[in-house]
Amino acid sequence: MPPYLRLRLVCLAGAILLSACSTIDQPVSEPVTVREPVPVTPAVPNTPFADEPEKRTVYFGFGEARIGHEGVVVLRENALRLKNDSQLIVTLVGHTDNLGSAAYNLAVADKRIEAVNDKLRSLGVAKNQLRRLPLGSEQSNKEACDSEACRQTMRKVELVYERR
Repeated sequence: MPPYLRLRLVCLAGAILLSACSTIDQPVSEPVTVREPVPVTPAVPNTPFADEPEKRTVYFGFGEARIGHEGVVVLRENALRLKNDSQLIVTLVGHTDNLGSAAYNLAVADKRIEAVNDKLRSLGVAKNQLRRLPLGSEQSNKEACDSEACRQTMRKVELVYERR
């Protein structure tokens, strides 16, 4: 089984376990353990929007998974590229801000990915061209981003391209 499928299954199992919880985690102040950021695979050269991250990023509000007008515009452009080149694969990488528990943030990231996935599918993108990678707040730490403006930039789904 390819490693990305194993990761998907682990993330899905975690999301199912989280959905069984009877309470929703609220953002709390906890001691911060500083970890090295997990690198996100950059867009491959010669793929759509490789040098234009703003054209392959959908932003969200706090705790939301609703795609706004700007996000729909971004997804329409990406869907067109994907439909015109069946050799392209896009990984939907979900991020959250650094508020809330890791489990809560992972669940929010997964909901955002689901919304982007559903929109791309409704725009005609083939299922086999889409992959999912919820990261939650794994790439952030509370010391690095303490303003609302900074946190807003963290609430996103990135579309990372590769070729088959």
